Amino acid sequence: MPNNQWRIQRFILGFILLMTTVVLIKIVNLGFQFDIFSRSRNVKFFFGVSLFFNIIFLVFVALLLLATWSSKRKSIAHLFNTIFATFIRLKSFNLVLFGIGITIFSFLMIGPFNRFFGDFYLRWTIFSLLVLSGTFFLKAAFNKLGWYQSVVLALLVSTAGYQIAAFIPGLSTYPFSLGWSEGSRYYYASLYLSKSLYGFKIPPTVLHPSRYLMQALPFLIPDSPIFLHRLWQTILWFATTLTTAFLLARRLHITDGIKRLAFILWASLFILMAPVYYHLQIPIILVLWGFDRRKPWRTILVILLASVWAGISRVNWFPVPGMLAAILYFLEQPVSASEDKSESLVRYLIEPVLWVSVGTLTAFISQILYAMLSNNPLDQFSSSFASDLLWYRLFPNPTYPLGILTGSLLVVIPLLLFIFYKLRYQWHLYHSIRILGCAAILFVLYSGGLVVSVKIGGGSNLHNLDASLIVLITIFSYVFFERLAPENNVDSREIAYHQSKLTYRILLGITLMIPVFFSINLNVKYHVVNENTVRESIDKIQQAINTTTSTGDDVLFITERQLLVFDTIHGVSMIPEFEKVFLMEMAMANNTDYLNDFYENLRNHQYALIVSEPLKIISKGSSEQFGEENNAWVERVAKPILCYYEPIEIFKKVRVELLIPRQDTSNCP
Repeated sequence: MPNNQWRIQRFILGFILLMTTVVLIKIVNLGFQFDIFSRSRNVKFFFGVSLFFNIIFLVFVALLLLATWSSKRKSIAHLFNTIFATFIRLKSFNLVLFGIGITIFSFLMIGPFNRFFGDFYLRWTIFSLLVLSGTFFLKAAFNKLGWYQSVVLALLVSTAGYQIAAFIPGLSTYPFSLGWSEGSRYYYASLYLSKSLYGFKIPPTVLHPSRYLMQALPFLIPDSPIFLHRLWQTILWFATTLTTAFLLARRLHITDGIKRLAFILWASLFILMAPVYYHLQIPIILVLWGFDRRKPWRTILVILLASVWAGISRVNWFPVPGMLAAILYFLEQPVSASEDKSESLVRYLIEPVLWVSVGTLTAFISQILYAMLSNNPLDQFSSSFASDLLWYRLFPNPTYPLGILTGSLLVVIPLLLFIFYKLRYQWHLYHSIRILGCAAILFVLYSGGLVVSVKIGGGSNLHNLDASLIVLITIFSYVFFERLAPENNVDSREIAYHQSKLTYRILLGITLMIPVFFSINLNVKYHVVNENTVRESIDKIQQAINTTTSTGDDVLFITERQLLVFDTIHGVSMIPEFEKVFLMEMAMANNTDYLNDFYENLRNHQYALIVSEPLKIISKGSSEQFGEENNAWVERVAKPILCYYEPIEIFKKVRVELLIPRQDTSNCP
């Protein structure tokens, strides 16, 4: 075997040895940290098995590495070749082995032992070993794949597998909310069919109407359980994300199957990284599917449809369909060569300006019409404009440790550097108005996303920068796959690259790793509550409600309305007002009309029983996670409730509190 191949073998074995040693050290440290031997038999067994196999594997790799310098190294080379040939004969079974590896990794990071794998270095060490083994399995399954392609695919497939596994804990029959607002989503989705579900008409939601319209579909199935709704939401995430990535790949005309698969995986991970919510991907899907610069009427129709949907989705998405169409136009359509350059330029810009203007106006009209038809107070649709802006969240803070600005720049700058590097000798091939048009749209959407992100109630991730990230990966993809159309009067043979392979691969590697980094650092908590505890809590809540409703009194569910939606709790009339998520929105916006109605009902003891999350009067500062949001809730919701009502029972394990009218309210404002 040539010396350079021996160096590669030693590097691989050395890397595996280093990673395995790190894992061993971390496992031993965890054993002392969590006092493993005082824990349950299952935990001790799991710890012992992990330690045993790690030591065996470490010794085996160390012996192989030492043997590469001995007289037996030809035997080692033969062993490697024999092992690889054996796996080649396994063919597609290698994919099963790779799948088992992804399953084991996901189980360790997400399953009942996930608290032992929170350490950053341990997590990434195990992931590195997974990618390395995945590279081997993919190369053995598809021997025509190059090693570089195998590494890239192994990296993306491993990350995608973990991302899929991260949704599994949410596929639960657990009747209580799995997160702060998780249960509320099913209530707001149910409002589109309120007449059939509750016997009377309830106005549909003010917040994110398009999202809850999509989530409402399972309610068409009578008595659909909460598990089906959670499954449907997961399907929506993957279906819309994969469709967006697929349609972008189709526009790029990627002929190579491996490259197309790798791109779809990377783009999907990038979209989920932000995340770009599934209801917001509908306008993107429509534009990517229907935009055709050669068919102006079809294009305008698609933009109008996408804008109608954007109008009932989110205010900062009003111009997005028109802007995305303009981006595709700038990328695909050269400026017409004409003697009169000013006339040519005006003619070139008419269509994109029209799309953005008409699309934004259509979205605005769409929201007004929805607001009027929904019978909700119009002022509630503009609550976001009255909310405080917390500019410090642009920088590292407890709510989002990376900070919105710094975190987004970690994502944006590598892609921009790659674009500039790729085009640095090619700017003359494209009219400046096309470059400026793309830059202007990207800047507007990015700046707007920053402003929305610092609004109270946001800023915990990059999801408010979603539109700018979609535009950025679109531009990046066109540049990477060389689909950026040169001007008509330029000979395409003039395109010169003059690229350093090392620099190019470093920049490409960084852009490849961006969604991988964010995805693997995703910490998903394994949610376990004893079924007996759940049943006992449900029974006690039902008993309290039966006692209350037997006298004809009202019960207000501020939280956990999905218990009524799915008939887990019986015999309660749905009271539409003052649900937690919307109450929080009005508290953050300090909507005095809405809050005064709430206070009046509390003062009059309108409800004989209130079901809420446990209420605590604890003020927080900006040095704590969601400090301002907590304070808005405490001052404008929790304090008034606890002034006029008192807790009678708290179910800590399911986070539910029952409150009844307080007799002495003389000290209440």
